[in-house]
Amino acid sequence: MKMLIGQRILITRSAEDCGTWATRLEKIGAIPIIFPCITCEEIEIPTAINNLTKYLKTADWIVFTSRRGVSSFAKNIEKIGKNSLSSRTKIAVIGPATKDSAISYFGHADLIAKDGTAESLGKTLVSVLSKNSQNSAPRILILLAENAGNVLEKILGEAGCKCTRINVYRTVPANTGAKKKPLSKFSVDKILLASPSAVTGFINQMDLDSSAEIFTIGPSTTRAAQAADLVVTAEASRPSLDGLMETMQ
Repeated sequence: MKMLIGQRILITRSAEDCGTWATRLEKIGAIPIIFPCITCEEIEIPTAINNLTKYLKTADWIVFTSRRGVSSFAKNIEKIGKNSLSSRTKIAVIGPATKDSAISYFGHADLIAKDGTAESLGKTLVSVLSKNSQNSAPRILILLAENAGNVLEKILGEAGCKCTRINVYRTVPANTGAKKKPLSKFSVDKILLASPSAVTGFINQMDLDSSAEIFTIGPSTTRAAQAADLVVTAEASRPSLDGLMETMQ
């Protein structure tokens, strides 16, 4: 990672999530600049809790696409009791951070997406299910952000699974301030955008009076950035900080 030594890298995740990335970047000699562009809100509405109560005991698999989904689920399930979750229910996750959160809460993570995308997770789960014949269609409980796409539901549904989606949190872009901050003030070399919401929050807060290389974490973020007329330097080789760092090299 020698090419990143001394590089000033703007991180646009939520305030509580920026720290982990900043620490990693510091360790390789980069200079992280924290500029939160989103906030995350847990959804604690009666409908979500009622749906969890209804579907948890019969779910064959629970699918998580983020660490935030696991923690939001954990807070919701505290209201209805952990015994609502059947011991036979398996857990499918995206990426190492989500896996660690699932293991911390459930004690296990039974399937992990190969390349850290919702499409990969869906296809991998379908492959596993096809090898384990069942008398009835597998019941899949998908716990997501409110503004997440429907890739998982589509892939699993087309494979004959009975999918139930419950939104347990939402990401909210930062609002436009009274006065935008000039990008030149931060003197950054690179900007990391990790979600479409972060793109919106970044545009809302930043006056692009200077240039910097822009790196996105995946296709949906790239599309959002391009739609906002940002010039994307490159998309991460895989949807993670490791993938972003590899690509920035």
